[in-house]
Parts: sequence; C-alpha cells; structure tokens
Amino acid sequence: MDLSNYWQENKRFLVAVGTGAVAFIGGWMAIDGYIGADLRAQRARKSKIESELRAPLYGAQDLERANAENEALRKACDALRKGLEFTPRPEFRMDKGTTATSRYFTTLERTSEDIKRRAGRAGLVVPPDIGMPAVAPTKEAALARYLEALDAIEQVVTAAIASGCQRIDKLAVRLDPALLSGKPIAGVERTLIEVQLSGAALPLAKLACALQDRSSGRVLPLERAEFAQSRTRGTDEVRLELVLALPHLGSLGLPTSSEVNQ
Repeated sequence: MDLSNYWQENKRFLVAVGTGAVAFIGGWMAIDGYIGADLRAQRARKSKIESELRAPLYGAQDLERANAENEALRKACDALRKGLEFTPRPEFRMDKGTTATSRYFTTLERTSEDIKRRAGRAGLVVPPDIGMPAVAPTKEAALARYLEALDAIEQVVTAAIASGCQRIDKLAVRLDPALLSGKPIAGVERTLIEVQLSGAALPLAKLACALQDRSSGRVLPLERAEFAQSRTRGTDEVRLELVLALPHLGSLGLPTSSEVNQ
C-alpha cells in the first residue's frame, strides 16, 4: 500500500481520528487526576474496614467484665424494686393453682369477718364494706390489687384498734387508671387507699405515727395525712384523712424480680 497516496486520500479522516484519540487520552488523564486519588483512597479505606470487621473486637476478659457489670446492675435493680414496691403478706397474694376470683372472695370473706369481729370488741366503728367494691372486678390484675389493698386496710384497722381510735368513717380503694386500661404501664403504678377517721386527737395521732413505725416490720407508704377540726360543733373531736399509696413499677420500668433472675 502506498502510504503517501493513502494519506492524501484519507487525510481529513486520519486527522479527525488522531485529534479524537488525543482528546480522549487527555480527558481520561484529567479525570483520573481529579477523582482517581480519592477513589483509590476510598478503596483502601474500605479494605481496612473489612479487615477490622473480620478481626475480633472483644476478648474473653471483656465478656467476663460485661457479665459481671450486668449481674451487679440486675442485683441493684432488684434491690431498688423490692425497696419501692408494696409486698403483700402471703395470705393476700394470688396463689398459683387457684382461680383469682375464688382466692379473692375467700380472702375477702375471712378478712372482713376478722376485722369486724376485732373492731366490735374494741369499740371501733368501721364501714360495712371495709373499702372493698360492691361488685368484684373480673380482671385478675384488678383482683390482685384489691387483695393487696385489703392487706393494707387490715393493717390500718389493727393499728387503729391498738391506738384506741373510735371511728373509721371512710375506707375507699382507688386502682390506678393505667392498670384498668390494660395497656403497658410506664413508670410507677399506684393503688390509693383513702382513710377518714374521727374522734379524740391523741388516738388519731398515735395511729398516724404507728403506720410509719419501722419497728412494726412494715411501713405503709403514706402519701398524705391531714388533721382538721370536726365538722360537728360543740365537740373536741378532730378528723384525720389519710391517703396510702401502694406502688408497683410498671412493665416499662425496672426489670421484675423474675426477669432479674433469668
């Protein structure tokens, strides 16, 4: 092939191809100089991260230390829960193997008869319903809370008899609305017990002190205590209004005792 003749015939085409090749190589070099270094750095960083992920981050000692800290935290939470929550006596708890309704009515009947008998002998007037609802609830959680409240009421009546009180005008139990909603409870759930008494001032003062006496073995959480002059004119009687709060930590609070032991 005669190159001279080929050049003459295809000069424009060859010049265009050569110019395009030079432009392509120049553009490629410019792109590589602009982002190539960054791309290589990112690839190197990716390779380093992959190597670090394949290597173990924690050893056996780290696991042992984490387990020890976790166990200490569980014990602290359990101690805090036990110190905060109201714990009923065994006879006022829901027994396994028995229906909640049967347990509730059996305990209520036995305790009610005992309270009224002892109060009658001591000359203490108590409300006929002793604060329990006229119609029993159907939910097991509500039945359990009413039994706990009955435990506290029995303790209040016992202390009132020992203090020489004359009348308990009102006993009322108020369950936490969050418990009745059936939704998970965050924070502290409280059952409130309202107690109103009237009579001589000294026995009522003794009662208020007795409920907070730690030597008795169990202190009932007292939210409010108010003394006031009796509404009956011409008497030296006073009124004492108490509000007891029986607390429980909700399911979104600290772990329960059973969870702590898992």
